[in-house]
Amino acid sequence: MPSRTGTKRKSQPLPIFRWVSLLCKFLISPVVMLIDSFRRKGVLDQIWLYSFFLFTTVVMALTGVGILVTEEPLYRTLRMMATVTESDEVLSGDLQPLIRVINKYALEYNVDPNLVFAIIRTESNFRRTAVSRAGAKGLMQIMPQVWQEYSGSACDGRHSNKIICHPDDCIFDADSNIRVGVKYFRALLDKYQGRADLALEAYNAGISNVRPGFDPKFLETKNYVSGIISFWNQLRKETIAQQLKISLQMQRGLKWLFIAAFSCWLILFWWAGRKWFGK
Repeated sequence: MPSRTGTKRKSQPLPIFRWVSLLCKFLISPVVMLIDSFRRKGVLDQIWLYSFFLFTTVVMALTGVGILVTEEPLYRTLRMMATVTESDEVLSGDLQPLIRVINKYALEYNVDPNLVFAIIRTESNFRRTAVSRAGAKGLMQIMPQVWQEYSGSACDGRHSNKIICHPDDCIFDADSNIRVGVKYFRALLDKYQGRADLALEAYNAGISNVRPGFDPKFLETKNYVSGIISFWNQLRKETIAQQLKISLQMQRGLKWLFIAAFSCWLILFWWAGRKWFGK
């Protein structure tokens, strides 16, 4: 019988091993370039040159992105430290779903979300169905007449807290209540030239009871204003500290990226000098 002859096909590396190999070349290409600069003979494989330039490009791109990203938390911190009544700062963390709603409408109406958070905690302690003795309702304890004026909703704000009369447009709906409450508080801030203390006084006691230049008319209102401002300042300090921490961490990462990018440039400079002008 005739013998079977023929060439064996070379086994192709599995895709995963190929990618691992390329990744290894990508990561160690600066070392290979540096070692090659000391060789008197031999030509470096083009794949190593390509890997090195790809490595350098990625590091430089990350450095550029890092510069842009690092500016944001630092800008927020400086803005928050520079103003007392207004800030675009977003509360850090996702403590509960309400935080997202607070951030959304606080930023829409340019009110510090930390202040909105403090108001809600004081007014209702985050109870969506809360109703006061005076008839204020929901998370931000909105009076029915204020609700109707600022909401444009079919809900009259006078029904039971056990139901939501119009989905997504009821005084007891969390999203709608916060939206209207922040909108109303923004109007109060505008009325009192951005003074949060007078806006809080009006929010609690009514506009007719605010006397600029004098202490709040009621002791309850005085305690209400001082309590919210105290808690608000505490939240602001914590948020500033968190933003500064994030900024410092980003700055450290950016420093190492810059060192890596500059080192790659030095390796390339040294390699080119040795290959082109070295003896």
